[in-house]
Amino acid sequence: MAYRRNAESNRDALFGNAASAKVSSLNKKPAARSTTTTSTSTSTTSRTSKKPLTRTLTGQAKIDKMKEAEEYRTKAKKALQRGLFSSPDPIAGGMFYHRAAEAYKLCGENRLERLHRIASADCQLGHGAYATAAQEYVKAAELSKDSEETLERKRAECTKLYADAAKAWKEENELGRAGECMLLSGFSLLLTEEETVGGQYLEKMSKDAMTIIEAAVESYVPDPLNLYKSFRQTGVSSFVDPDSTPSDYQGDWEPDEATLNLCKNHMVKSSFAHETLAKAIHKFVQYGEYKSALYAAGAVTAILEADGFSTITLSRAYCAETVLMLAQGDVVAADKQFLEIHLQNNNYLSSRECKLAEDLIRAIKSRDPDELDVARDPNGSNRAALANLDPTLRNLVAFLKISGAAKKKASVPTSGPVANNPSTNQGGDQLQNELDDLMNGMGLGSDEVEEDDDDDLDLR
Repeated sequence: MAYRRNAESNRDALFGNAASAKVSSLNKKPAARSTTTTSTSTSTTSRTSKKPLTRTLTGQAKIDKMKEAEEYRTKAKKALQRGLFSSPDPIAGGMFYHRAAEAYKLCGENRLERLHRIASADCQLGHGAYATAAQEYVKAAELSKDSEETLERKRAECTKLYADAAKAWKEENELGRAGECMLLSGFSLLLTEEETVGGQYLEKMSKDAMTIIEAAVESYVPDPLNLYKSFRQTGVSSFVDPDSTPSDYQGDWEPDEATLNLCKNHMVKSSFAHETLAKAIHKFVQYGEYKSALYAAGAVTAILEADGFSTITLSRAYCAETVLMLAQGDVVAADKQFLEIHLQNNNYLSSRECKLAEDLIRAIKSRDPDELDVARDPNGSNRAALANLDPTLRNLVAFLKISGAAKKKASVPTSGPVANNPSTNQGGDQLQNELDDLMNGMGLGSDEVEEDDDDDLDLR
């Protein structure tokens, strides 16, 4: 305080009292202004956080942005043309198509943005930018899912776009992302407007979707490393030697050491890979495909065991395997796996999931319905283990019986088109032809001249 008084007295002696008052007044005003500005910016931030992330333009701003997108499209098409002294430039073409897609995004034009993102992805593939191409394909698939197209068209578009993204990620050697896109491609065939009843769909899973999803599971964990490879219902492992295995391959074969080493190198060990595979388990359970769900559960367990750490996630995976075996009515196999494999993990012995699995096996082996009800009581001693399970598996525990397989919902014919219907395949071919026509009009197709499609969309 003494220093401040001395400083003020020195200032007064040099500049007088007026200068001191002026300085003090100047020091106060900015503080008041800064306080007001801070409160305003805070309130603005709180208001904008509740608004949607993307806002579409309207009026003259939208018209100007549409013209800008058209200019980008024209530049992209010109960049892809072959001249007397020039060759097609896919780098510039992909960049201009991407800018056009972003402009259409601001205008709220879902279909035009989707088409230009596909065109941009095709250009990126032309010069080896596989990661960028995959991202564009995924964005186009998400746009198609949110579009107002028919359900059949959504299935066909999303399945193809996610499959193209998976191929691009494989070229980039990103096996984890490729497998995730393959799963999304299979899930796209299951797009439906029906709701689940008791955690399950009333319709059966199509074989095409099951084939894609099971292939995606193997892209994470090769079949030779999957303990439940024999429960795979479609397809043949990519690591099977057709010369040394029988033609009626069902998964019951023992690979040699060289094959095992090759499979270990192809296993996806990225972070949260098991969570992506868990989505396949839940989808299979929702459609009552317990064998395929157990096949996917074996892949999840293989990834967690390869880490070398015993965690709560591994305990849940073991418990899920037991529940899926009991759901198939095979209590003998469930008890065998529980004793010979699961209990060999010391940390699993003291887990809550181990107690739940043991109580379920004991109740079903003794054929005691009262004991089974006590074991799966949501308010009983196993309530914590049940709460940690996924809702689909928790609902499956409620359907377990002391004899036979778990209850399934009766299948009913679907009112809409299903994925394994021949008409869906024809729809996919029609979609491919339509996209080819559009790409030809945008300068990305072959030199063949085809008729215009029925959408009356002129991108030229």
